Amino acid sequence: MVSSRVNDINESATVSMSNKAAELKAAGKTIYSFGIGEPDFTTPKEIIDYAFNEAINGKTHYTPSAGVMELRKKIAEKMKKKNNIDVTASNVLVTPTKFSLSLSLYSIIDPGDEVLLPAPYYVSYPDIIKLNGGKLITVPTDDKYEFDFDKMQKYVSPKTKVFMLNNPVNPTGKVYSEKSLRQLSDFIIENNLYLLSDEIYEDLIYKGKMFSPGSIEEMKERTVTLSGFSKSYAMTGWRIGYMVGPEDIIKASNKVQQQTLTCAPSISQYGAIKALDDEQSIERMKSEFSKRRELAVSMLKEIDGLSFYEPEGAFYVFPGYSAKKGDEAVSMELLEKQNVIVTPGTPFGAENHFRISYATSTDVIKEGITRIGKYFKNLD
Repeated sequence: MVSSRVNDINESATVSMSNKAAELKAAGKTIYSFGIGEPDFTTPKEIIDYAFNEAINGKTHYTPSAGVMELRKKIAEKMKKKNNIDVTASNVLVTPTKFSLSLSLYSIIDPGDEVLLPAPYYVSYPDIIKLNGGKLITVPTDDKYEFDFDKMQKYVSPKTKVFMLNNPVNPTGKVYSEKSLRQLSDFIIENNLYLLSDEIYEDLIYKGKMFSPGSIEEMKERTVTLSGFSKSYAMTGWRIGYMVGPEDIIKASNKVQQQTLTCAPSISQYGAIKALDDEQSIERMKSEFSKRRELAVSMLKEIDGLSFYEPEGAFYVFPGYSAKKGDEAVSMELLEKQNVIVTPGTPFGAENHFRISYATSTDVIKEGITRIGKYFKNLD
């Protein structure tokens, strides 16, 4: 019998749609997939070659549980240079990407503690909070996805422990300004909270600039910054990322990692070491994503009945629509009638929306959005 804890957890909507796309393609259908948020590029050859050579030279064993020291030091240097967060290797834990969210929560909250989560949010956040014994408290944002601190204050209770932030935001592409994040930091300090700042899309910003709340002196002991190599370096399959924060939280999370994963994959860690020297690949991929963004936005603007916040970062658009039909039904009909895969908005905390990932080819964007336009033209 499966535990009630697991029965309360949903499947990932984005992974489920990706699995569906793979099934249909295997059956011989031509599918235009805007589902999973994954760059369609291959990991840069220099990174692959470096990791391969390290494997040939015997680096195929367990590493220290917190990560290879060379990598931890390079991450600390990167945090100083790019994020203005002054840390050392002792503040860094190398771990498989999304797992850092669980490690952080497990190390900070007790069962029943509340976690504030602004909507729309990344689909996995609610279930990761549940898995770690937390109570999800969804807080609304305005029509530009900005925080309303007066309203947010009403959601704070003596049990509130953590605020979770994704910036740039999946699914909306919102990039929060330094001003907004300083106001959020004041809110966190005033309410004696911790901040989990998921910055996995930090290199993919087209308008505005990245600001890390962990760089604020008063926030250093309250902030765990999460990032990785999946999106910036097209290394999704390597499952390699990191968390940076106060030493006590890093040590606690390292204990949990020792008793679960032992350590992040050795070969992935050596690939990450090489990746941190590669700024050119980031800029090349970012330039291509920027072109795709402009194409997707321009085409979606021509579709009557859709409205959306123009994304400033990441590689998503999150259209809302006026038709009186649920987003699960809309997503299924787009697949059945137009061979187009999108992710429904409800799992992101926003009904009557759907997410498009433009981390795909120009041809797929052109044909897929044309088909979306045909669908909404005929939708009652």
